[in-house]
Amino acid sequence: MQGGRKSSSVDKAFELIQTVSETGRAGITLGELAGHAGIAVSTAHRYVTSLLELGVLDRDAAGSYHLGVTLVALAGQYLEEDGLRAAARPYLAELVELSGETVHLGILAGNHIVYIDKVESAKSVRLVSRIGHRVPLHCTAMGKAVLSLLDDRRRDELLAGPLDRRTPGTLTGEALLDELAVVRDRGFAIDDEENEEGVRCVGLAIVNASGQPAAAFSVSAPANRFSVEDCHRLAPSALAMAAEISRRIGYVTKNGASGTHRPRRRAPGRPPLSGARDP
Repeated sequence: MQGGRKSSSVDKAFELIQTVSETGRAGITLGELAGHAGIAVSTAHRYVTSLLELGVLDRDAAGSYHLGVTLVALAGQYLEEDGLRAAARPYLAELVELSGETVHLGILAGNHIVYIDKVESAKSVRLVSRIGHRVPLHCTAMGKAVLSLLDDRRRDELLAGPLDRRTPGTLTGEALLDELAVVRDRGFAIDDEENEEGVRCVGLAIVNASGQPAAAFSVSAPANRFSVEDCHRLAPSALAMAAEISRRIGYVTKNGASGTHRPRRRAPGRPPLSGARDP
């Protein structure tokens, strides 16, 4: 629309789509959807009827709503054309080989990180996650890596308001700011069971052509087989990869230097990190 005006109908439709997305495989009934959106069931019905016709939503035999095939097709097209995902994919695969654990790629979206790619660990016990999942900035390795490189004003905007203490280890206030200073100095962040108890991650930011941290990747694993020491041992290789991915999407350092790491396959018989044991 002209003059920067927004359509409340479009906003409400996207709110409904987001609500359906967050329910996952279970789906959501029309009444529940209306309740979440704070609108009458009749109003929700008008919206979902249009979204069903467009293929944006789907309805199962029990009457619950799920995301539809149109969104899957659009998302697939976006991800296939996305230069970041293409640039990062070989390095994500190598990190899985080096660590033996699951690796995620995410982009900054508001005050969250949204997963846009994932390479699974081959281990029988691994983390449950999905592309499109949103995680907070303040208590995740990817989020802290991005926050550490933002200017103070932008960082404070994203951290404004009460921050959810998701576990006893979640950092907030001055403790979080001190942690971000450490992350900025060393180049990587560790989520030491701060977002989810029993899960540990190491994450690094990816810098775009404008020099801004727009994305990040992380290695995540059950904490009982992925120690803080493992995170530190993996960091030098991951730092080189972060520099190379940043270079591939257009970032150039002030002196014109860039990362030189090239993805490689692990030699046959070479084990992953010593701490990455299959339970």
